[in-house]
Amino acid sequence: MSEDATFRVRPVTVSTYVPASPETVFEFISDTRNDPIWCPNVTEVIQVNGVGVGVGSAFRFHQSVEMRGRALESDVDVEIVELGERSIRWRVEDRFQIRDVKVEVSPEDDGSLVEQTTTAIFKRKPGVAKWLYPILARRTFKDQFRRLSDHLER
Repeated sequence: MSEDATFRVRPVTVSTYVPASPETVFEFISDTRNDPIWCPNVTEVIQVNGVGVGVGSAFRFHQSVEMRGRALESDVDVEIVELGERSIRWRVEDRFQIRDVKVEVSPEDDGSLVEQTTTAIFKRKPGVAKWLYPILARRTFKDQFRRLSDHLER
Protein backbone atom coordinates (compact mmCIF):
# COMPACT_ATOMS: atom_id res chain seq x y z
CA MET A 1 0.00 0.00 0.00
CA SER A 2 1.43 3.38 -0.92
CA GLU A 3 1.83 6.09 1.70
CA ASP A 4 -0.54 8.26 -0.38
CA ALA A 5 -3.33 5.72 0.13
CA THR A 6 -3.20 5.91 3.94
CA PHE A 7 -4.47 8.34 6.56
CA ARG A 8 -2.43 8.87 9.72
CA VAL A 9 -4.15 9.70 13.02
CA ARG A 10 -2.37 11.50 15.86
CA PRO A 11 -0.61 9.20 18.36
CA VAL A 12 -2.37 8.20 21.57
CA THR A 13 -0.30 7.80 24.75
CA VAL A 14 -1.63 6.29 27.96
CA SER A 15 0.31 5.47 31.11
CA THR A 16 -0.53 3.86 34.41
CA TYR A 17 0.97 2.62 37.63
CA VAL A 18 0.96 -1.16 38.15
CA PRO A 19 1.67 -2.57 41.63
CA ALA A 20 4.17 -5.19 40.45
CA SER A 21 7.88 -5.16 39.62
CA PRO A 22 8.94 -3.94 36.16
CA GLU A 23 10.31 -7.42 35.41
CA THR A 24 6.99 -9.10 36.27
CA VAL A 25 4.96 -6.54 34.31
CA PHE A 26 7.18 -6.64 31.24
CA GLU A 27 7.40 -10.43 31.17
CA PHE A 28 3.60 -10.62 31.23
CA ILE A 29 2.75 -7.92 28.67
CA SER A 30 5.56 -8.74 26.24
CA ASP A 31 4.17 -12.26 25.82
CA THR A 32 1.45 -11.45 23.34
CA ARG A 33 -0.23 -14.77 24.10
CA ASN A 34 -1.36 -13.23 27.44
CA ASP A 35 -3.45 -10.56 25.70
CA PRO A 36 -6.83 -12.32 26.19
CA ILE A 37 -6.25 -11.96 29.96
CA TRP A 38 -5.82 -8.18 29.97
CA CYS A 39 -7.09 -6.90 26.61
CA PRO A 40 -10.91 -7.01 26.69
CA ASN A 41 -11.38 -7.17 22.90
CA VAL A 42 -8.91 -10.03 22.30
CA THR A 43 -10.59 -13.42 22.54
CA GLU A 44 -7.85 -15.66 21.11
CA VAL A 45 -4.16 -15.48 20.17
CA ILE A 46 -2.34 -17.94 17.93
CA GLN A 47 1.39 -17.74 17.28
CA VAL A 48 1.95 -18.00 13.51
CA ASN A 49 5.71 -17.34 13.29
CA GLY A 50 8.64 -17.80 15.64
CA VAL A 51 8.72 -19.39 19.06
CA GLY A 52 7.70 -17.34 22.10
CA VAL A 53 8.66 -13.69 22.39
CA GLY A 54 11.25 -12.34 19.97
CA VAL A 55 11.75 -9.91 17.11
CA GLY A 56 9.95 -11.33 14.08
CA SER A 57 7.54 -13.43 16.13
CA ALA A 58 4.07 -13.07 14.68
CA PHE A 59 0.62 -13.73 16.09
CA ARG A 60 -2.98 -13.68 14.88
CA PHE A 61 -5.57 -12.26 17.26
CA HIS A 62 -9.24 -12.79 17.08
CA GLN A 63 -11.04 -9.70 18.33
CA SER A 64 -14.62 -9.01 19.23
CA VAL A 65 -15.60 -5.37 19.69
CA GLU A 66 -19.07 -4.33 20.84
CA MET A 67 -20.49 -1.70 18.48
CA ARG A 68 -24.05 -0.45 18.81
CA GLY A 69 -25.25 -3.56 20.56
CA ARG A 70 -23.60 -6.11 18.27
CA ALA A 71 -20.20 -7.77 18.13
CA LEU A 72 -17.82 -6.75 15.36
CA GLU A 73 -15.50 -9.74 14.83
CA SER A 74 -12.11 -9.45 13.13
CA ASP A 75 -8.70 -11.04 12.86
CA VAL A 76 -5.60 -8.97 13.54
CA ASP A 77 -2.00 -9.70 12.57
CA VAL A 78 0.63 -8.73 15.15
CA GLU A 79 4.40 -8.81 14.74
CA ILE A 80 7.10 -7.95 17.27
CA VAL A 81 9.38 -5.41 15.54
CA GLU A 82 11.54 -4.26 18.48
CA LEU A 83 12.30 -5.86 21.82
CA GLY A 84 14.35 -4.21 24.55
CA GLU A 85 14.99 -5.02 28.18
CA ARG A 86 11.70 -3.38 29.23
CA SER A 87 10.24 -2.08 25.99
CA ILE A 88 8.50 -3.72 23.07
CA ARG A 89 7.10 -2.49 19.79
CA TRP A 90 4.47 -4.29 17.73
CA ARG A 91 3.14 -3.74 14.22
CA VAL A 92 -0.58 -4.47 14.34
CA GLU A 93 -2.68 -4.74 11.18
CA ASP A 94 -6.31 -5.48 10.49
CA ARG A 95 -8.55 -4.76 7.51
CA PHE A 96 -9.08 -1.14 8.59
CA GLN A 97 -5.75 0.12 9.91
CA ILE A 98 -2.11 -0.42 10.73
CA ARG A 99 -0.97 0.47 14.25
CA ASP A 100 2.50 1.01 15.62
CA VAL A 101 2.30 0.15 19.33
CA LYS A 102 5.17 0.76 21.73
CA VAL A 103 5.05 -0.17 25.42
CA GLU A 104 7.72 0.79 27.94
CA VAL A 105 7.89 -0.35 31.56
CA SER A 106 9.97 1.52 34.14
CA PRO A 107 10.33 1.35 37.93
CA GLU A 108 8.10 3.67 39.96
CA ASP A 109 7.75 3.59 43.76
CA ASP A 110 7.16 -0.07 44.69
CA GLY A 111 5.80 -0.98 41.26
CA SER A 112 5.96 -0.01 37.62
CA LEU A 113 5.00 2.79 35.29
CA VAL A 114 3.65 1.36 32.05
CA GLU A 115 3.38 3.70 29.07
CA GLN A 116 1.86 2.80 25.72
CA THR A 117 2.00 4.95 22.60
CA THR A 118 -0.06 3.91 19.60
CA THR A 119 -0.01 5.51 16.17
CA ALA A 120 -2.75 4.43 13.76
CA ILE A 121 -2.75 4.66 10.00
CA PHE A 122 -6.15 4.05 8.41
CA LYS A 123 -6.23 2.25 5.07
CA ARG A 124 -9.27 4.23 3.92
CA LYS A 125 -10.27 7.79 4.60
CA PRO A 126 -11.51 7.56 8.21
CA GLY A 127 -14.10 10.34 8.20
CA VAL A 128 -15.33 10.97 11.75
CA ALA A 129 -13.19 8.05 12.98
CA LYS A 130 -10.18 10.35 12.64
CA TRP A 131 -11.55 12.35 15.59
CA LEU A 132 -13.18 9.49 17.48
CA TYR A 133 -10.21 7.11 17.30
CA PRO A 134 -8.03 8.89 19.90
CA ILE A 135 -10.94 9.08 22.36
CA LEU A 136 -11.95 5.44 21.92
CA ALA A 137 -8.33 4.24 21.90
CA ARG A 138 -7.52 6.09 25.13
CA ARG A 139 -10.61 4.60 26.80
CA THR A 140 -9.72 1.08 25.58
CA PHE A 141 -6.08 1.35 26.69
CA LYS A 142 -7.08 2.63 30.15
CA ASP A 143 -9.44 -0.34 30.50
CA GLN A 144 -6.64 -2.69 29.43
CA PHE A 145 -4.28 -1.20 32.03
CA ARG A 146 -6.93 -1.54 34.76
CA ARG A 147 -7.26 -5.23 33.89
CA LEU A 148 -3.47 -5.62 33.82
CA SER A 149 -3.13 -4.01 37.21
CA ASP A 150 -5.93 -6.13 38.69
CA HIS A 151 -4.43 -9.33 37.27
CA LEU A 152 -0.88 -8.65 38.50
CA GLU A 153 -2.03 -7.37 41.89
CA ARG A 154 -3.42 -10.81 42.83
